[in-house]
Amino acid sequence: MSKLSQRDKTLLIAHLINLKVGEVYLKQDMQVSHQVVEKFLELSSKIEQGYPLQYAIGEWDFFGRTFRVQEGVLIPRPETEVLVERVLEKIDNRERVGYEIGVGSGCISITLLLERPNLVMHACDINPKAIELSKINATVYKVEERFILHFGSLFEPVEGMLFDFIISNPPYIPQDYWDKLEDGVKLEGYQSLIGGEKGYEFYEKIAKEISIYLKKEGFFAFEIGHDQGKVVQEIFASVGFETKVYKDYSGKDRVILGWKL
Repeated sequence: MSKLSQRDKTLLIAHLINLKVGEVYLKQDMQVSHQVVEKFLELSSKIEQGYPLQYAIGEWDFFGRTFRVQEGVLIPRPETEVLVERVLEKIDNRERVGYEIGVGSGCISITLLLERPNLVMHACDINPKAIELSKINATVYKVEERFILHFGSLFEPVEGMLFDFIISNPPYIPQDYWDKLEDGVKLEGYQSLIGGEKGYEFYEKIAKEISIYLKKEGFFAFEIGHDQGKVVQEIFASVGFETKVYKDYSGKDRVILGWKL
């Protein structure tokens, strides 16, 4: 059982009384209804039992912006911001077209679209809930006209297209780890988390086709597991890519970028 931190309590209160977190501290004398108190106690108990705070409040921050989240779709994490940062370093504001495999909440593509106004993003997912959630988030940030969503797997929905870059935060946890995951994490979905028996099957599958869909000067950027840098580099080296692995803020391998030799 996990105990709620003061920060978690403040986030929960802010959500329930429809205030920004900073405003909560300015309104500590504010009277709240009995219903709000009851809901706070109910959700607090649920979170202490392991239910993700992010799902309880229905949103979470990524790259300084708030995105809707829901059960069955991957929760945005700070480590993934490293992936976005590396791509932004590679693309300026010229007209470009990118493709995200496994869109989830849409936080990656939408962040890129907001940071680069001349960018167009295509994105796919095999989870209908992720597609719908991404649409909602895109509408909130008014980027839906530059955000084309496809239902399907890998390159199947974009056959015949060419992209300036391909990005993904794929499932990369080995299947043996599923039973070891906390129940709250499992709510994000088996397909969102488990990458196969070895964990890195996604990279093997995508490596077989990626050259067909990248422009001559194109590149890819993927999030990877903390111990997968070497093996994923070897996978893409075998199909003619030069790669570089970047670490996250805790010093662990987290992102791989690749381009054709």
